[in-house]
Amino acid sequence: MTDPAQNLERDLAPADPTAESVDPAHDEPLDGDGDEKDFIEIATHGQSSSRTASEDRSRGDDKRPAFDRTKSYATTTSAVTRTDSHVDDPAQKRSWLGKLNPLRWGGIPPVPETRKVCREYNAPFLSLVYFQWVAPLMTVGYKRQLEHNDIWTVNPNRKADLMTSKLQASFKKRVARGEKYPLLWALHETFRTEFWIGGTCQFFSNIFQVISPFTLRYLIQFAEDAYIAQKLGQPVPHIGKGIGLVFGITAMQMLQSLGTNQFIYHGMMVGGQCRAVLISVIFEKSMKISGRAKAGGREIKEGLDVGNEQHEHEKETKKGKKSTKGPGIKQAPNAGKGISGDGTGWANGRVVNLMSVDTYRVDQASGLFHMIWTAPIACIITLILLLVNLSYSALAGFGLLVVGLPVLTKAVKVLFARRKVINKITDQRVSLTQEILQAVRFVKFFGWESAFLARLGEIRNREVRSIQILLAIRNAINAVSMSLPIFSSMLAFITYSLTSHSLNPAHVFSSLALFNSLRMPLNLLPLVIGQVVDAWSSVYRIQEYLMSEEQDSEGKIDLDAKNAVDMDNADFTWERTATRDPDHVAVVGKKQAKADIKKEKDAQKQAASDEKLAARTTPSAGKEMSGSNTPDDSSTLTEDREPFKLHNMDFTIGRNELVAVIGGVGSGKSSLLAALAGDMRRTRGTMTLGASRAFCPQYAWIQNATVRENILFGKDMDRDWYKKVIDACALQPDLDMLPQGDATEIGERGITVSGGQKQRLNIARAIYFDADLILMDDPLSAVDAHVGRHIFDNAIMGLLKDKSRILATHQLWVLNRCDRVIWLEEGKIQAIDTFDNLMRNHAGFQLLMETTAVEEKHENEDHVNDDEVESEKKTMKKKRKGAALMQAEERAVKSVPWSVYLDYIRASGSLFNAPIVIGFLLLSQGANLATSLWLSYWTSDKFRYTRGVYIGVYGALGAAQALLLFFFALSLTIMGTTASKRMLNTAITRALRAPMSFFDTTPLGRITNRFSRDVDVMDNNLTDAIRMYLLTLAMIMSVFGLIIAYFHYFAIALGPLFLLFLFSAGYYRASAREMKRFESVLRSNVFAKFSEGISGTACIRAYGLPDRFIHDMRDAIDEMNSAYYLTFANQRWLSTRLDVIGNLLVFTTGLLVVTSRFNVSPSISGLVLSYILAIVQMIQFTVRQLAEVENGMNATERLHYYGTALEEEAPLHTVEVRKSWPESGEIIFDNVQMRYREGLPLVLSGLSMHVKGGERIGVVGRTGAGKSSIMSTLFRLVELSGGSITIDGLDISTIGLQDLRSRLAIIPQDPTLFKGTIRSNLDPFNEHTDLELWSALRQSDLISEEASLDDKSPGRIHLDGIVEDEGLNFSLGQRQLMALARALVRGSQIIVCDEATSSVDMETDDKIQRTIATGFRGKTLLCIAHRLKTIINYDRICVMDQGRIAELDTPFALYQNGGIFRSMCDRGGIRKEDFVGLYKEE
Repeated sequence: MTDPAQNLERDLAPADPTAESVDPAHDEPLDGDGDEKDFIEIATHGQSSSRTASEDRSRGDDKRPAFDRTKSYATTTSAVTRTDSHVDDPAQKRSWLGKLNPLRWGGIPPVPETRKVCREYNAPFLSLVYFQWVAPLMTVGYKRQLEHNDIWTVNPNRKADLMTSKLQASFKKRVARGEKYPLLWALHETFRTEFWIGGTCQFFSNIFQVISPFTLRYLIQFAEDAYIAQKLGQPVPHIGKGIGLVFGITAMQMLQSLGTNQFIYHGMMVGGQCRAVLISVIFEKSMKISGRAKAGGREIKEGLDVGNEQHEHEKETKKGKKSTKGPGIKQAPNAGKGISGDGTGWANGRVVNLMSVDTYRVDQASGLFHMIWTAPIACIITLILLLVNLSYSALAGFGLLVVGLPVLTKAVKVLFARRKVINKITDQRVSLTQEILQAVRFVKFFGWESAFLARLGEIRNREVRSIQILLAIRNAINAVSMSLPIFSSMLAFITYSLTSHSLNPAHVFSSLALFNSLRMPLNLLPLVIGQVVDAWSSVYRIQEYLMSEEQDSEGKIDLDAKNAVDMDNADFTWERTATRDPDHVAVVGKKQAKADIKKEKDAQKQAASDEKLAARTTPSAGKEMSGSNTPDDSSTLTEDREPFKLHNMDFTIGRNELVAVIGGVGSGKSSLLAALAGDMRRTRGTMTLGASRAFCPQYAWIQNATVRENILFGKDMDRDWYKKVIDACALQPDLDMLPQGDATEIGERGITVSGGQKQRLNIARAIYFDADLILMDDPLSAVDAHVGRHIFDNAIMGLLKDKSRILATHQLWVLNRCDRVIWLEEGKIQAIDTFDNLMRNHAGFQLLMETTAVEEKHENEDHVNDDEVESEKKTMKKKRKGAALMQAEERAVKSVPWSVYLDYIRASGSLFNAPIVIGFLLLSQGANLATSLWLSYWTSDKFRYTRGVYIGVYGALGAAQALLLFFFALSLTIMGTTASKRMLNTAITRALRAPMSFFDTTPLGRITNRFSRDVDVMDNNLTDAIRMYLLTLAMIMSVFGLIIAYFHYFAIALGPLFLLFLFSAGYYRASAREMKRFESVLRSNVFAKFSEGISGTACIRAYGLPDRFIHDMRDAIDEMNSAYYLTFANQRWLSTRLDVIGNLLVFTTGLLVVTSRFNVSPSISGLVLSYILAIVQMIQFTVRQLAEVENGMNATERLHYYGTALEEEAPLHTVEVRKSWPESGEIIFDNVQMRYREGLPLVLSGLSMHVKGGERIGVVGRTGAGKSSIMSTLFRLVELSGGSITIDGLDISTIGLQDLRSRLAIIPQDPTLFKGTIRSNLDPFNEHTDLELWSALRQSDLISEEASLDDKSPGRIHLDGIVEDEGLNFSLGQRQLMALARALVRGSQIIVCDEATSSVDMETDDKIQRTIATGFRGKTLLCIAHRLKTIINYDRICVMDQGRIAELDTPFALYQNGGIFRSMCDRGGIRKEDFVGLYKEE
């Protein structure tokens, strides 16, 4: 028999959190068989959709769902709107079947205008018991697609706000009392009523579950008495007694099913609510946590210097052994899961993990929590009843169960350890995939696809191999655990018969049913214990996060102070980066589970004593501390750099002053602003702020919202001021460009706007906020020079002229217009004075200024921002594609087509794998039936064999069944994982080979989702779901077959019940699928809000808006829960209905046994009754399993789509290309025409140019003139529409992409680094020696001349230096130099440089130019430049205009001819003298 336990476990798991963020439906209906499915047209025009977004907005319904706004781009699709999509179905003719279907009668219900409160809130008692209150929603879902307004809002008493405040009050109270587990008890206090209602229900249902099989004994006894009496012609017992027993058993079954359903519902609701509250408090904490806690340092008691933080690393190495080396500092043990101070820290990723994984575990565990105590009680009662039935023989069987289960549990533990290892591998694969996709343009430029695919393939092979081993072990465990009840009942019966009892059918079959009823609690118990243990460690982790140190307000706020800022000898420090990868913490302690709790206790004691000790022993050392008392074994320190500090900040800033902060790369400009914004920790001195702040960070933080919402940032709309702000920031032309003006969505990290626009939005937000102190961190870097000047004049010097402004900048032309200048170097103030004084008295400053001619101010500002807008037009055109920029994921409404199932089987190796699997299944099912039939033959002694034969055959059949089960499961999993490996491989290869246009129109999240979430489903869940489904199905069929063979009338009852079953299942699936979909969209909305909020904490704090974001977050949580809670009710609705059907089957069987008591042997009656009781629970299971299989196949279909239907670029290799090509680097563009996609206008029209080998050409032109397009054609990111490009005599369109791209080098505009080491970034294929790499680093000025290859001291750059995600541990300038080094390593004859210096300061720019001049001597260089300075000494300059070459000549000639180039020079402040070196030669 299959295992309902597993089933239940399935059934209870509210499918994995991340799992559902994939909508369970379909997308891209482009599979060849599109005609079979009806696709939903997503209407955004509001003709058919219930209302347009604007009406919705005008109703001022502030609760409006986050995704109603997503109507992005006034086109026919929308980004997320698939949720409130509407089916534009023509009123279809109903088939005759449809007319017969009573559920379809009546009209289609209209969409409600407003959302109502959940009906559960006011439902009467009976409706609550049977979940009838969900029915109206299900009816609507059955007749038409559910709309967002159909979904009821959360019960007022379950709102996140209310519950969070309850929890927080309780938590604070308990922390203050110093309780040990404050969070756990606070949760209990918050939810106890509902929690214990569930527990009580479960307790009673468990009792009924045990007693009803016991009552079977009397029913079978009744049938036996009647049978024997009739045979012997004695008076028969009255039929009333039998019928009474049947009614009794049915009633008990009914009560048991209601109890179980209520228990599961309440358990899940408590889980869902816990999750909501925890997400809410975690988010709130993330707004308050201090930088130190984030970096994993500990608070150090007064009088200590930062030095002490260095001890925190070695703790792991000691793993809790107290070091006994003299009186030194004791090494604190690793505090379980990373108590602060072990250097793990709370990086954003870890917090998001708390939010997604840990809260989910708590949610899961509370679903079945009560099993922990009810299951043992049920087992004890069962044992007592078994003893009554079989006397002491029962102990033999029970003993086997009791011994077997702990052994199995132990085996399951092994699985957990293995799963941990697999998760590490999976994480590696997913993060690598994500990195590749984020930098896909880059990977293509360098022709690195195959390298990365090989790296991925290697990880994937390891992953699949481990998964297969894991699943094989799991299948063995499953086969044993499923057969345990069978073996234990065998043992019991064999013992019973050997102790000279005759086997009495009443006792035997009632006991068989009892043994079967044990299976559920016993199988679930280990699972529940596992979940609870997981949840326990999660609660502990969350508690630790909630108790970590909070940011104290950074400075005194004194709004009446004379100055806006008053710094008095203040020192600030950043925190060191977390030294420990949270992943590695666990590896050290293999035996974690058991030792954990003890360790955590020790750790807390230890930590306390530690700090006291530290306070006594640490010398107050500053820098020299960093290495001083590091034991030798703590290797972590080599990578640990001393965090950056600001020293002696001593200045005041007046109420309406404009102060510039200047200095080289890494001098601390951004740090000073961060200190003012409250992001750095003050270690001494005072800082007083006399004003409210607005903050404009260097990396613009953009919310996933409309442009208007990004600028208003929670303030009320003031039209006139808004208009002024927009003009001052030169945003009007951009808004005119956007499809819906300022109501256009910009999302996924502001994906649809350029860097310059982001930066200007950032400035606009700061100005609109109308604070009195505005901090701007190099806001002009990402915009074109004259736009920068416009913003400087109209915004910084205009709208803000009466405010206090602090501007960190590289643009030295602004200095002479600032009131004062603060000059920083290495975190210390070099000078503070007015510009004129500094020029007069400070030699160093004069030197700095001479390197950059102070540009004259030009008055040609009427057309400010034209060319930026041009570029936007370009990107917009590039992305318009007659639809939304981001294409909506289309969803098919029907289920997965059969072709996908076939392809799935094919991918597993061959189509013949399916019959093999099915064969094993049928054999194991046959063995199962045979075992039980044999038992009934034995009890009635049908064949008159000896007892030994009966026992022998009985045992053999049981063993065969277990083995066959194992083979069935094993063959299925091997087939499934092979298929998943193959499908992922084709999908990711195909995706990487897709043209850039695919990546431009598909959000990254959606692609990574396929490669992480969907693959995970295929690896781990799909085969399980298929196995359970096939098993339960085979099981039910065989039992029905058995019953009908003996009681023919059962077939009659089966008919109508089967129809009822089909109806309720179809009814349920229609609305359940929609519910799931809403829930997943709403959930991803919560996830997005969460990670967005967390990445913008600096901004949110600086503006003082945490409360607003917390409030938004809670609304989003309520939104998610409105659908999440209903999915539970939905499931329970189905379960109660299906249980009724199952119980009617029991009733029918009981009646048949009673009525045909004279002509069917009691042994057979007993067998049938014990089987039908076991079947009841399986029925609802099959429905659930089918839905699971469909969900899993959806994932398969999505991958299958990527593997078969994406368009591809040209092949990687075509003809052989000689090794040395290109020798001279001569490039000929011949009448080149290019458009980004079919049906778009030409971006390059008829471009012809001959670049000689070794020539240096600068390419300039307005934004959007086609400069970057030249690069795209050269690398064939986009294929030509006409003309040709030849390099050294080879037409590049004839050779393979790999051959072409690997022979060119590019220094891209945004320097992309991959996680790994500096070595892996420079040379991913290991083709070069360390010396070559080192000399490239030296040439690109990343390391000084005298640095040696082996010098790995902290703070130095060396080849094995760690590169974090996206290289964020290096400054922008360093990353740019790294990109330069990468091109140098490549040693290619042709180098393309794409605005490589647009975002670095003058000094770095000079470095880069010097390197380009020396390192690339004699090579062909194409350089696109923003700063004319950088290219006026090139051989020729090509001026682009509207996709054509407007001017092409030597720089000086162009300057003298007057023309576009001349006007650009004038605008950039370049005079004739700058060409001096050049025109003398001419």
